[in-house]
Amino acid sequence: MNILIADDEPPARERLVTLLGEIRPGVPIVETQDGFGALEAIHAQAFDLVFLDIRMPGIDGLEVARHINTLVADAPAVIFTTAYERFALKAFDLGAIAYLVKPVRLEALEAALARSVRWNPALAWPASDPAKHARKFLVARSAGELRTVAVAAVSYFEAQEKYVRAVHPEGQLLLNESLAAIEEEFGDRFLRIHRSYLVAVEAIGRLVHEPATGERFVEMRDTHARIPVSRRLVPVLRRRILGQD
Repeated sequence: MNILIADDEPPARERLVTLLGEIRPGVPIVETQDGFGALEAIHAQAFDLVFLDIRMPGIDGLEVARHINTLVADAPAVIFTTAYERFALKAFDLGAIAYLVKPVRLEALEAALARSVRWNPALAWPASDPAKHARKFLVARSAGELRTVAVAAVSYFEAQEKYVRAVHPEGQLLLNESLAAIEEEFGDRFLRIHRSYLVAVEAIGRLVHEPATGERFVEMRDTHARIPVSRRLVPVLRRRILGQD
């Protein structure tokens, strides 16, 4: 399956890419920031599914959908993503299979994808091994700039209220992802030792026990951080890392 996302707002594209990655890691996604770019991409290669914002510079999403219906022989399924509810009737008149209001929610996206399969069974997403398609780099926007870090360089992930911190020896990235999705994608490399932490197996230094409080921590070799270990996960840590029972 090939997916095209057309939206002039980078945060909206990033959110959609992230959510799609949670549902099915590794699916090829092409991004464009306007209607002209969407039409060029559609004529350059075949897409199975197209996400269109409605308000875009130049050609808007509704016009792109009209061109798709008239110019593309094997038309892809179209899902509109927009901040405006009032265009829903026009969107469905143009053959849209779903209409998602921003900010797009994971549950709504999953329902739209299920609808796309009913519309065309060939769009069923094949089962895959998430680890096989795991990313090699993490990307996040900070102060208006895109920043990247190699997954292999990350010492640990920490879940916070709205973000997940990816901490590495040179700093950190704030990711708009869930810790559960990160664990599913990188479970072969990172170990859950606390409800809020995933740690890189290869970066664990030692397990520390504080007799006065009964608390346990792991010390990370690369960042020298001390990460709390949930009591119920101590046996898992010992078996996986320390070879103890």
